[in-house]
Amino acid sequence: MRRLLYSHKSDIDGMGSVILSKIAFEEIDFTLCKNIADLSDTLEIDYARGKLYEYDTIYITDLSPRKELLEKILEDEQLKGKVYLFDHHETAYDNGYNNLENATVIVADDDGKKCATQIYYEFLLDVGFLNNSKAIEQFVELVRREDIYEWKKYNDQKAHDLAILFNEIGIEKYIESMTSKLLEKPDDDFEFSENELDSITHKKQVTRENVLNFVSKLKVIEVDNYKVGVCFIIYEYRNEVAEYLMEENKFDIDCVAMFAFENNQISLRSIKDNSSARIVAEKYGGGGHDKAAAMPITDEVREKIIKAVFGV
Repeated sequence: MRRLLYSHKSDIDGMGSVILSKIAFEEIDFTLCKNIADLSDTLEIDYARGKLYEYDTIYITDLSPRKELLEKILEDEQLKGKVYLFDHHETAYDNGYNNLENATVIVADDDGKKCATQIYYEFLLDVGFLNNSKAIEQFVELVRREDIYEWKKYNDQKAHDLAILFNEIGIEKYIESMTSKLLEKPDDDFEFSENELDSITHKKQVTRENVLNFVSKLKVIEVDNYKVGVCFIIYEYRNEVAEYLMEENKFDIDCVAMFAFENNQISLRSIKDNSSARIVAEKYGGGGHDKAAAMPITDEVREKIIKAVFGV
């Protein structure tokens, strides 16, 4: 049976689905996308070229493509019952993706907020594609806590260190390392190796220097009655910049908008409890969660920000 996975390439939640798939299945192809726009464009091209017909099952995790495109694919007679979506973002839920065939969009349940890795993990368990293990269960929970910013609530540094490790060693090595760890020691507690701990320590030192540099150039503008801090960053440091501003907040801002041109994306994070990054993102074609959201750097957005920041 041929399987294909589309997932988010930019964080450990997107990576989680890839890792679980490699454990659950003997073989799976996967395509990693930067954001919703990238996923939609990639999926549309693959559909037009007939690539989707080559697979028995197609999974989409942690990102939801344009709804009209997904509906078109789901209604294709040759793909009926073959395409599954797993997402946890408020934007997807509010836009009714959960009502589509084989789409599971859960923001939270009785146990708390969800992440895409967790939703996909529960699916794999339910259908018998994956056997539960101590290490996998702990790994999934670490991903969840990091992705929905609960690692602070639980003071779970290991969850945050998992994301730091991903940013330090990169996609391929991270997938290989986590897959091997979970397969080789399924009944042990999830722990980092000495080499991984060294990588995490090094990355933290480099991160601190970069964050201070990015924040030193932050500008504050007004957007829809919100005081928004605008800065230009390297994408992988978006969460650390937000964490620093939440702890310090010397600028008295409601949220931060971080431009990452290598990803053609603006990452938004709420700095104050009564602000919503998602509301700002949705006004400009993006989406996400109240605490964390993103939007593409369109010509319109670029022009507005340049005028607001530089007054030209």
